[in-house]
Amino acid sequence: HRFRDAEEPTAEAQAQLEAAKVLARQGSLDEARLLLHASTQADPGLVDAWLQLAWLAQDPEERIVYLHQVLALEPDHAQAKAELARLEPAVEPPLVVEKAPRRRGRLWFLILLVVLALLALVALLLWGPVDSSLAGLLPSPTPIITPAPTPQPSEKAGRFAPQLQAALDGQDWDRAMELVVIMRNVDPSGEEVRQSALAAHMRYGQALVEQGEYDSALAQFDQAVSLDPAHEDAQLWQQVSQLHLEGRQALSAGDWPTAIQTLTQAHELLPEYGDLIARVTEAYRRQGLMAIRAEDWESAIQSLTQAREWAPDNTDFAAMLATAYRQRGISWQELNKLQKARTDLETALALQPNDEKAKTHYDEVMYILFPPKRIEIDISSQRFYAYKGDTLVYNFPTSTGLRGRDTAVGHFKVQSKIPMAYSSIWRLNMPYWLGIYNVGRIENGIHALPIRPDGSVMWAGLLGQRASYGCVILSNYAAKLIYDWAEIGTPVDIHY
Repeated sequence: HRFRDAEEPTAEAQAQLEAAKVLARQGSLDEARLLLHASTQADPGLVDAWLQLAWLAQDPEERIVYLHQVLALEPDHAQAKAELARLEPAVEPPLVVEKAPRRRGRLWFLILLVVLALLALVALLLWGPVDSSLAGLLPSPTPIITPAPTPQPSEKAGRFAPQLQAALDGQDWDRAMELVVIMRNVDPSGEEVRQSALAAHMRYGQALVEQGEYDSALAQFDQAVSLDPAHEDAQLWQQVSQLHLEGRQALSAGDWPTAIQTLTQAHELLPEYGDLIARVTEAYRRQGLMAIRAEDWESAIQSLTQAREWAPDNTDFAAMLATAYRQRGISWQELNKLQKARTDLETALALQPNDEKAKTHYDEVMYILFPPKRIEIDISSQRFYAYKGDTLVYNFPTSTGLRGRDTAVGHFKVQSKIPMAYSSIWRLNMPYWLGIYNVGRIENGIHALPIRPDGSVMWAGLLGQRASYGCVILSNYAAKLIYDWAEIGTPVDIHY
């Protein structure tokens, strides 16, 4: 490779220059100036770009800056010299006039003084004092024009400060950056210029963050830090912008843990920065979905729980989290870890109450954990059965209603519990009463052998055959067990 000559434009800079000329001819002056600035940054030695900037300058001071840059690169540039000669007297401060004695024609001046002195002496001798009007004949001192001191770079740069402030206040960022370049060219080492440029880069960078232009924002914060490496605010925004960039790159690469780590760190440093919350949430969501596809329910629940904490109003996360809890609950059920299955399935239903699959598995788990009680009475065999789930708990002989006073057939529930019920119709005490259905205003139920007013027990030897007036009769022992075991609502099925 050969080294490029200092004045040889790069292809990029030349292309930008030509494009700027086209834009200028079309009247798009702002865009043309931006391209010209880009061209000078790509190739600071491109004379024609600086010259074009001079022709497109928005005021004489600005034009002078660019023309001096042209002459710095090409001292004999005729156009630049001519234009500077025209402009600089117009923009320099007014000249200061001082009085000083004329130095030319010294000999003539001395002779004239001698002649005038002789004439004055003669006049004095002849006519007295000389008329004051003669004094006007004496030559007056000739003014000498002394140029005012040349303005310092800081003064020249300061003339652009109001324009820069106006551009920043109006959020005219292109113009603001153009003025920053001008001021730094005029006064490269000035502290005020450096501070103004730093503030401009910071404000522009923060505006770019609000617009979602994160790469461009990072470039502005880089510029700010280069102007003052110790500036804490500039360092902070630069660091967070860099973390944001790394987080976005990790998201694009599918590296969810790195994305979560970097974006979370950025949020801890500067919570108000751009779309950090949305991106952290997205990283957790994608990590959760990946875990669901892998049927890694533990990881899915962890990731989606985090996503929901970052975005609590997002209903999609609730649905995905419900799926993960449901599937983990089913896994626990298959492993016969029923309490864990119950907990996960309850959580799934709390998140998604209409999840039919979760409901089905929850009922299965609950049936095993807490098998439902039910009573079954077989009139044909005169047997009484008590079940817990599918397990037979009690099996007793019973007596149902006599023919003509038959015990009703059907599906009923325990609707009342009375330790000692009394029938005013039959004048009987009925221990351990469980009411199961009504016949008009009378309730029929399950109870122990009834007791007459004289204390004798009815039907004691008839258990296992029809004997009652419609109720279901058990022994005292069986009735007490069933009374304590059954609950209000326990199903009762009576059949032949």
